[in-house]
Amino acid sequence: MIIDIKEIGLFCDKSVSALNAENKVSVELHVVKEFQTKLECVSRLAVSLDDSLWIGQGEQKKGVRIFGSHTGLQNVKTVGKKIHVISSLNILTHGISVTPNNDLLIVTEGTRLKQIKNQSNKITDTVFDFQPYQPQAVHVTRENKIIVGVCDDSDTSLVLLFVMNHEGNQERVYGEDKTKNISFTAISRITDTSNGNIFLVDTTDITEFYGNVKVLGMDTIINTYSGNTVINTEVKLFTPISLATTPADNVIIADIDSNVLHILNSSGELITFINTFEKGIDGPHSICLAMAGQFCILYIGTSTNIASKDKSKLYKLSIVGI
Repeated sequence: MIIDIKEIGLFCDKSVSALNAENKVSVELHVVKEFQTKLECVSRLAVSLDDSLWIGQGEQKKGVRIFGSHTGLQNVKTVGKKIHVISSLNILTHGISVTPNNDLLIVTEGTRLKQIKNQSNKITDTVFDFQPYQPQAVHVTRENKIIVGVCDDSDTSLVLLFVMNHEGNQERVYGEDKTKNISFTAISRITDTSNGNIFLVDTTDITEFYGNVKVLGMDTIINTYSGNTVINTEVKLFTPISLATTPADNVIIADIDSNVLHILNSSGELITFINTFEKGIDGPHSICLAMAGQFCILYIGTSTNIASKDKSKLYKLSIVGI
């Protein structure tokens, strides 16, 4: 059977309409501004409380950079249609997250989380040390809990998720008790919802970004989201690469290969999805949310094709309804 591309688009449109009608979802997403970066990939993205942004490729590059800014991690401000780099660091970062005190927590090499304190550009140690494990992802909740995904370099099958208080004391750990059937392959991104659920991207293929999103309750996995059959097929597998929680307590997942934002409720059930390519956004690699008064702002960082000489872009969007 031969299927016309237009039919696929029509089928997707009808499916989205039906899904929205069933869940009474009305989502409006509009591009407010588009910024050109000098990064090959915006794989790290977070909003500070002073409205500046942290962006970066996450890679540490060899050699001395005399001219221009480092690309590993940058603190930037958007001015008009341009990005102004306040400071930059040549550092490997697996993940970043902003605390309620506006400090930046950094997952980098070693067993201990690093930080850049508010009003500083110096990297220092935190109290969060996970020896002998290597942190891979970090998320700070609204209650200032620190959630960290770790792995054991000597045993790649051992991947754990820690929930800590702000003083560095362990409150819960997932994946340690094998009798509870909780296991992970590689935790790459984390968020949470107000009902206490933890959402994480569990990457099963770190090269191609294939994976799923697991939803954790207090002591069990309550849901696993592996994409939607309308969007994700054997040809176009689910590639969750970033996620963030909206003020309405829904979770947005960036599916990079499909150019789709999957929207789940706080229980991990799909309520709708948005095609970013139709908004002119190709390759959504990182997302984060911020409030501007009563308005919700979604930032999307992109990545370009490896063979392309183009640099990645950063988008600022208004989002209503989720």
